[in-house]
Amino acid sequence: MFNQKRLKFTFISFFILLAFILFDIFQLQTTEFQLTSEIIDQQNLDKFYITAPRGEIFDANGEKIAETKLEPHLFINMRKITNENSSDYRQIIQYNFPDLTTREINEIFESKDILQLVINLSSIEYEVTNNLLTNFDAFLIIDLPIRNYIKNELFAHTIGYLGIPNQDEFNNFQNAFGNNQVGKNGLERYYEDYLSGIPGELTFLGSEIIESKQPTSGRDLFLSIDSSTQLITKESLQQGIDLANKSFESINEIKRGAAVVLDIETGNIISMVSLPDFNPNKFVSGITDFEYKQLDRDQAFNNFAIQGLYPPGSVFKVVAYWLSLSESIFPEGLNNKDSKVDCEGSLSFGFDDGSQQVYNDWKLDGHGKVDLTNAIKQSCNVYFWDIALNIWRNFGNTEGESILQEYSKELGFSEKTNVDLPFEKVGIIPDRDLFEEWKISRPGLVREEGWLGGDLMNLIIGQGAITTTPLQVANAYRTLFTGENLSPTLNVNAEKITNNKINVSDEFITFLLRDLNTVTNKGGTAYASFSILGNKANDIGGKTGTAQNAGDKNNTSWFVGVDSISNPKYIIVTVVDEGGSGSAVAAPVSRRIIQHLLEYELTPVEFGEITE
Repeated sequence: MFNQKRLKFTFISFFILLAFILFDIFQLQTTEFQLTSEIIDQQNLDKFYITAPRGEIFDANGEKIAETKLEPHLFINMRKITNENSSDYRQIIQYNFPDLTTREINEIFESKDILQLVINLSSIEYEVTNNLLTNFDAFLIIDLPIRNYIKNELFAHTIGYLGIPNQDEFNNFQNAFGNNQVGKNGLERYYEDYLSGIPGELTFLGSEIIESKQPTSGRDLFLSIDSSTQLITKESLQQGIDLANKSFESINEIKRGAAVVLDIETGNIISMVSLPDFNPNKFVSGITDFEYKQLDRDQAFNNFAIQGLYPPGSVFKVVAYWLSLSESIFPEGLNNKDSKVDCEGSLSFGFDDGSQQVYNDWKLDGHGKVDLTNAIKQSCNVYFWDIALNIWRNFGNTEGESILQEYSKELGFSEKTNVDLPFEKVGIIPDRDLFEEWKISRPGLVREEGWLGGDLMNLIIGQGAITTTPLQVANAYRTLFTGENLSPTLNVNAEKITNNKINVSDEFITFLLRDLNTVTNKGGTAYASFSILGNKANDIGGKTGTAQNAGDKNNTSWFVGVDSISNPKYIIVTVVDEGGSGSAVAAPVSRRIIQHLLEYELTPVEFGEITE
């Protein structure tokens, strides 16, 4: 009996003790939780990062085109907000900043950050700001950098814009975490680590700042782009797009195009325009979902100068021109550039591999007797098909059958130019190996027979599976004029990278420039577009291109221009996506840009002539 009483007493004592323990735990987790958390906060060192001003960006003339302005921003120290004063601070914010919504104010007070942004004070009266700082110690003012793109849309694709970093960007860019912003495109992204600057730091012990480190500004960037040339290039390209819409029926509105001006001597980019464009300042002030989706639907964020992939059409014929003179491969039966073929408007021949047997020139009644010069001047397809036929019959199904592809790759086709911009596309130079690969990976693109002689016939005039970017074309022509494949640059202080060198003689360069000059003069495919210049066109050259597109899409309009034959300084490449004939639309666009470069009086972009 005694043992039972004793055991019962022991159990009661145990449960009483357990109840006390559970009560203490409950009290610790509830009534004392806030106090404990505050004590921990007071003992921890925490950092708040201050965004560094980015380096400013200047054009070729030292004109500022992107800047950073410091503007005062009001923050609230959340560690100084208690249950007792929270309501007061809410009322203060509501009274002084009525544009803030209830939801925005709630988000401020629900924040777990040490400092929470309230508002940009740049447009707030000084008396309000002074009163807040004097009477309410939870408020703090920090100067933060605001990016301003001075020319708005004009440099949208070259400069780019800023945004909040994603996880990959936090990992890849050293200052992205502290600055909480990163270049999303253009030079802002390519030179992110150069432009971004080192963020400042505020070190907190509890609710008090015990150490302050000011941010270090990023470095300035100096460009080769000329603002005045950029403006004329954009105006001219837009006029060309408007002209195409007016002149050609299309199932889609014609909106897209690109133009590039490249310095022949240095490889510097003097102008680069892509349309449609956007205002990068929208990403600073805040772009709506509707605006973003509309721009995305129009592909306005694509820089078509480096990301637009198009069949080049006849502007690609200079590759065969170079090959022909270098290897002495001419149409069958000819042995030099001055020998002529009789172009009757079509080419008929026999292939035993199932290729097409008859090819019709763009000029159905033919070009008459044509040598290499006239083949460029009149953009005679038959002459170049004859060269492809000669290659195929002599080298088909051997290593030598890819000689045209090898020459094109020497000029940079199907390779990145390595321009100092992100997201550059590569393009395609098709050959037998690629078609064999596609038979497995993309069987819908190629026939079961694979690479045929007819595919080489298409390639030599810039049609078929070939794609390239406007900048690749500009750099290829520059390589032919200089013998050096140099990566184009926007940053004048960037290290020049030589991709490779090619064997071109001064005599070849003279021949090429002379023959390009025939294109813009009487009898040439671009004569109508340049005739407005009168005798001044005698020193200008170029090459038209009209590339067929699949389905019901209009042709892509191309023109490559050279500002001077006697003293060439600039290459001008224009592409209007679905713009129709190159001689009718892209050529007059380039002509107007050349007028600016040569300081001639500007005339409007007017319809040239459909010559191919």
